[in-house]
Amino acid sequence: MLLNRFWRSKSGNFAMMFAIALPAILAAVGLALDVTNLMTARSNLQNALDSAVLAASRLADASSSRTDAFDGFFRANIANRSDLVNATARLNVQEGVNSVKTAATAEADVALNFGFLFGKSAHLVVNASAYESTARLEVALVLDNTGSMGASNMQALRDSAKSLIDTLATVKAQRPERVIRAALVPFVTAVNIKAAGFYSDSWVDLRTSIPDTDKGLNGKNFDPDANKNRTGHIKLFNNLGVAWKGCVEARPIKFNADGSVDMANSPGLNDTPPDPQRPETLFVPYFAPDEPGDPATARNADDASKNYQFNNSYLADLVAGMPKTDQELASSKTTDAAFQSTQRNLAKYTAANAKTGKINEVAPLTSGPNYACATPIMPLTDDLNKLKAEIDKMTYWNGSGTNVAEGISWGYRVLSPTEPFSQGDPFDSDGTTKVAVVFTDGENNVFGQGGTFNKSDYGAYNYLADGRMGSNVRATALKNVNTMTQTMCSALKAKGVRVFTVLLGASADTTANRDLYSKCATTPSNYYLTKTQDQLKAAFKDIAFSISQLYVTN
Repeated sequence: MLLNRFWRSKSGNFAMMFAIALPAILAAVGLALDVTNLMTARSNLQNALDSAVLAASRLADASSSRTDAFDGFFRANIANRSDLVNATARLNVQEGVNSVKTAATAEADVALNFGFLFGKSAHLVVNASAYESTARLEVALVLDNTGSMGASNMQALRDSAKSLIDTLATVKAQRPERVIRAALVPFVTAVNIKAAGFYSDSWVDLRTSIPDTDKGLNGKNFDPDANKNRTGHIKLFNNLGVAWKGCVEARPIKFNADGSVDMANSPGLNDTPPDPQRPETLFVPYFAPDEPGDPATARNADDASKNYQFNNSYLADLVAGMPKTDQELASSKTTDAAFQSTQRNLAKYTAANAKTGKINEVAPLTSGPNYACATPIMPLTDDLNKLKAEIDKMTYWNGSGTNVAEGISWGYRVLSPTEPFSQGDPFDSDGTTKVAVVFTDGENNVFGQGGTFNKSDYGAYNYLADGRMGSNVRATALKNVNTMTQTMCSALKAKGVRVFTVLLGASADTTANRDLYSKCATTPSNYYLTKTQDQLKAAFKDIAFSISQLYVTN
């Protein structure tokens, strides 16, 4: 009975069970503290090593100086870390022709609360490595400035581009001996090459009178004079009393029988130097002809059903019987030949007619011979503050569509060592890294309005009806322009240029674009499809970090 009562009694059980469990509870608490201390100590040791590796990687001095910097930074970062005992670190440096690679290992002991489980202390080992290019760096920013960007996206693009340049400036400040240069290529349908301090008349076809038999492109949109000579575009500008802003037409493109681009014989894309003795290698001043109808406020339409709403009617037609208003144009029986005749009529391209016209060169809606001509190229420069000032001048321009191929072709030229811009180092230089960053917010569309007798607005490849994009059929021409874009990406990569592509927004997120620009980029990780302005800015920051080529891996 007494024994049974003893076993059934519950008095004091908790205290007894707690006494039995106490060692295990204390062990668990101590183990948790040890694990926490180990994780903290490892993080502290890793951070100290990372800082020391970065310090050693940024020096251009001898190996002994690197070692001194490494040791100094490591010691400074662990000086107040009582959790790290007997800490040591070793540095290994490999200096190549164009790069510095550093690798390091750090070790330390960490005191434990429950030494009977692990020994009196634990031993930690961490590793870090860093890589920095010492090569000269040349970066071309090829940026879409078309009207679809709008004010908000344009501001985000300016901020993103300047942030990238700021990163390059920081790298330059840390390594003053390193040559870092960057260029800016804003594009719409054409590119403005009139860069202050860099532009040369020798690149441009400035002839005022051209035999009609000449194979060049200058003056082909206008009637020849009584002597069967074409009037050069620069003379037409002078006749109107309007300054040529600096945009140029694309040079000729040649396609192979299989639809590919004959790059060697396509000066419209390659970097063949302009030669005054070979007019086909010169760039023709961009001159948008006046379209039929009375002078109208600048506008931009793309509605084939309203083919009477010409986008660039800025002069009086001076032709009897032509419709005078949109309503008259809509209901008229005027033939395409009559429309073309009034457009080609030289008599209206005079200063007197211009005075009564409506020429507007203020973005975004423009009219006149400089129709939709963006801000100029800024060739490669080491004055990064000046480049940021040029980026700030960028804005968006309505009209004539998006021509990424033309933008990339000029990005290629600013990186090239040959004229028209010859600031670039040779493509095959072992001491230079070249980068192109290509941005757009939409698909190629080099037509603008599609319902006119010319089948398009005027652009770098003239009118669609002229067939200079390999066809006067819209779908085929668009396919060819996409082929030209991919050809330029391949040409850059073949020259060793690292190509990054960045798309923004729903208009750019198409199957065709994803295929085109993912292939355009040097690697899949160099292709960025962004949905928002914040993602755009993050993409440019990521690119800046990548091309500055200093990073730590643990």
